[in-house]
Amino acid sequence: MKYFIIINLHAGGDNAKKVWPDIQKQLAAAHADYQTLYTAYPNHAVELAEQALSEIDTANQTDAVLIAAGGDGTLHETLLGCQHYYRVHQNDHPVPIAFLPVGSGNDFARGLKIPLHWEKALADILTQSAAKTINVGHYTDLDHHSEGFFTNNFGIGFDATVVHLANHSSLKSHQFFGQFSYMAAILNVIIHFKGFKTEILPGNMPKVTFDNTFLLTTTDIPYFGGGINIMPSASVFDDHLDLVVVEKPSLWQLILFVSMIFLKRHLRLKFIHHYHEKELFIKTNGNRLGQIDGEELGERTFNLKLDTVKYPFWIR
Repeated sequence: MKYFIIINLHAGGDNAKKVWPDIQKQLAAAHADYQTLYTAYPNHAVELAEQALSEIDTANQTDAVLIAAGGDGTLHETLLGCQHYYRVHQNDHPVPIAFLPVGSGNDFARGLKIPLHWEKALADILTQSAAKTINVGHYTDLDHHSEGFFTNNFGIGFDATVVHLANHSSLKSHQFFGQFSYMAAILNVIIHFKGFKTEILPGNMPKVTFDNTFLLTTTDIPYFGGGINIMPSASVFDDHLDLVVVEKPSLWQLILFVSMIFLKRHLRLKFIHHYHEKELFIKTNGNRLGQIDGEELGERTFNLKLDTVKYPFWIR
């Protein structure tokens, strides 16, 4: 087996850089055949994934695995690179992706029960013998005729604003306090966030309009925001997506919402709406912040179609 490791050394407040020598030692001890590709700038992992796949095809290598070593953003970019490559170069047996969680959020790892300690996660990768096909999120921007993919979730509004503030927080780059950057951002957004109008067309159901949307996230896994269990039943082995819409709560409703999340009973609340569909249409009025797998999409109007596509992952 040949492993192509795409690593973001700055992931997790430079945690990846700190543990990389130990990762190399474990690889050497296992006599692993691997090649390292280092990310140097945003979206570089997209290019590196395409580069690795081109090299694999040229060598006609049939036993290769791409390892995304970093956080959810590194995994997201690696998936994008693979999808871009195979849109041009059709292949019935695409190279699988493995995830080595050395970032700060690691929600994908939580959702698929990949060990959060890199030593165990790497050992699992090196002893795995076959890939599993999972469903990953796919979206089409109906206004700009573009598309994209996500392993975790696509959020508009509250969670996107949290991601924006967390990514620009001085805590984000701190090795220890980086894990608290999301919580600090959440408190900030709770105080200042204003609701917005959203139109939802869930599958073949009638259109639903929410005039005061607070949180809107389409997810393929249970977690978002660094470990918040927003959709306990979500699964990558299901070809449906889960959409959670929260109408802007009052203070007491917000306290109830947070409390019920920890009990995994928040979906019972009247101001929370859940849809489980193979296909979703979402439209917002005015410019809103968006995020995908913890990566900022900027502020814009969204007019989206969302569904899933299949891709092999090197997981247990």
